[in-house]
Amino acid sequence: MMITEQNSEQTLRRIAAIPQPHEAEQNLPLSVALLVPPSVFVVPRGWEWTHTAPFEGPSILAALIKGLGYPFRLLDQREQFDPEDVRGLADGFDIVGISVWGDSFNYVRRAVEILKEENPSRPVILGGPLATAIPQLLLETTRADIVVAGEGEVTLTELLDYFSGNEWAKSLWQIPGVIWRDSEGQIRINPPRQQLADLDVLPFQDFSVWERFDGKEIPEIYLSYSRGCACNCTFCFRAFPSLNYKSVKRVKREIDYYSARGFRMAWWNDLTFVTDRTYVKSLMNTIFADHKFRWTAFSRVTGMDEETLLLMKENGLDIVLYGMESVSPAVLENYHKGISRNAMIDTIQLHRKCGVKIGGLFIVGSPEDNQQSMDELRAFCNEFKEVTRVKYLSALPGTEFYRQALRDGLIRDEVAHLEWLSREQSIEEDIEQPGFVKFTGHLTTEELRAVYRDINYRIEVRPYDYTNGGNVYLKEAEKFITRKPGEN
Repeated sequence: MMITEQNSEQTLRRIAAIPQPHEAEQNLPLSVALLVPPSVFVVPRGWEWTHTAPFEGPSILAALIKGLGYPFRLLDQREQFDPEDVRGLADGFDIVGISVWGDSFNYVRRAVEILKEENPSRPVILGGPLATAIPQLLLETTRADIVVAGEGEVTLTELLDYFSGNEWAKSLWQIPGVIWRDSEGQIRINPPRQQLADLDVLPFQDFSVWERFDGKEIPEIYLSYSRGCACNCTFCFRAFPSLNYKSVKRVKREIDYYSARGFRMAWWNDLTFVTDRTYVKSLMNTIFADHKFRWTAFSRVTGMDEETLLLMKENGLDIVLYGMESVSPAVLENYHKGISRNAMIDTIQLHRKCGVKIGGLFIVGSPEDNQQSMDELRAFCNEFKEVTRVKYLSALPGTEFYRQALRDGLIRDEVAHLEWLSREQSIEEDIEQPGFVKFTGHLTTEELRAVYRDINYRIEVRPYDYTNGGNVYLKEAEKFITRKPGEN
């Protein structure tokens, strides 16, 4: 039997009809737990909340599962770095899902083992960015039963239909976007799921499932008005290739609904916040007049203008983060950035003129990087001081650069590289971790580390904190602390 468009439309109508989170009734016999693993990444001072605020993806899936009528529990393990702590958490649940980030491999591999030891017949489903990037490899290297590639809302709805055997149930091989292990242990790869065009059908986030906020205000939240990106940088993984928007009316309804939880800060997840300036102006004029909260966003240095930036500032903007990456033309060309050093300077000067904080995100260690490009970057950061993040280049699964690194033999062991990504903390000492790959042959390891240290100093003396509107420098650098098991 072929997968029919009628079935997908039927599923979409059911999702669109899901009640608001506070109205959901969980009365079906099949129960679901969703595990959110920790991240090893260290964030700049003042942004520690990015590890504890309710993540958008799990909050949407929680609303979906509960709205369909399934009993649900979120297992928030973001501060529990030892996967052994998973033992017993999912007792009594029929299905366990796990969100898998780019730095989750080591944790998730062991967590799945524990879950299958406890209940070998209980399905374990993996989803999220890493699952979308390397679904087959995740099945080959873990004991998971199913991997969901791409957007999860429609696929998960149809998977729950399958496991519950309800009136909408289809065979597993009829569900797009699923990679699964059959009864003989063979891996089956279904056709991909078409990306959602109408994002207005998505459920609102359900914050009530995050037990740490039970009965409390939620100071910071994550939001998005879009999925996908119009750019195609070689080092960046786009789980959703096409750029689709929610309607402005839908975004307003969300923020009106979430405001009851008293949030004071929002991080917009959109990969490029200002792609369509007309849309952004409509957001500002329609939504923010009724709400007072600070917010931050990612954008592109070629997309901003003074009118838009001032309007964003008037409506609570705290800081805009720009993926500048490098000031070397050769590196920028290899990254397919489509920007220049002059464009970065123009945007920095625009922010200074408008009085809006700006953050430049940089990467060191490109194959094209050499002593000259590193000296140029040092000089740029010393002059403008707007750097907010620096990382060693990582080959993230699913990116063009990752595929190229595999072909060229720069990554000799794919699993070892995933293990290194699970140890990468975005700190100077990452270069000492087993499995670190130095992609540039023009610099020694110590030369590369010295560049990182010099640039990172600018970040350590200028921590961004949305509770302080000024650009305040510290008298001495406060080195970011490595996150250790059990620490926030």
